[in-house]
Amino acid sequence: MRTRTIAAIIGVVIIVIAVAGAAFFLTLQAPQVQGVSVRSIDNVSRSGFNLTFLIKLYNPNIVGVKVNSVNYNLVLVEGNQVLSTGTIDGIQIPAQGSVEIPIQSTINFGPAISAAFQTIFTKSVMMNLNGVVAAHPLFIDVNVSFNQTFDAYPYISNTVSKAV
Repeated sequence: MRTRTIAAIIGVVIIVIAVAGAAFFLTLQAPQVQGVSVRSIDNVSRSGFNLTFLIKLYNPNIVGVKVNSVNYNLVLVEGNQVLSTGTIDGIQIPAQGSVEIPIQSTINFGPAISAAFQTIFTKSVMMNLNGVVAAHPLFIDVNVSFNQTFDAYPYISNTVSKAV
C-alpha cells in the first residue's frame, strides 16, 4: 500500500513538472526589433561616407536569447540600388532585457553617384535599411525582420554639394 502511495506521488510530481515545462516552452517568444535608427553619417567625402546605425532588440522571455546573426541591406530607394550589405554575429540578449547593436557600414559613391545628384536637385536621399535577425531561444530558430526608411539628406547634403 505504501509503495502505491509513493508511486502515485512520484507520478503526480512528474506530471506537474511535465505540464510546467510544456507551459514554459509554449510561452517562449521571438525577440522583438524595437527600433532601427541612424546614429550618424560621417566622413563624407568625394568617394563616399560611413553610416552608423543601431538596431534595438528586446527579449521578452525569462531566459537569455542568443542571436546567431543580423543580416542587413542598405538600399537607395531611388532605383532600388543596394549600397551595402553585411552580417553581425554572436550577440546575447539578456532575459527580459534589451540590447542595442551598433553597425557601421562604408558607402561608396561610385555605385551610388545618383545619391549625390539626388541630394543637389531634390534635397532628399531616401534610404531603406532592412534585414533579418536570426535568433535561437533554447531549442528553436526564429527569424525576425526589420525595415526602416530614412532621409539621409540632412546628414550628407553640405558635403556632397561641395564635393560634386
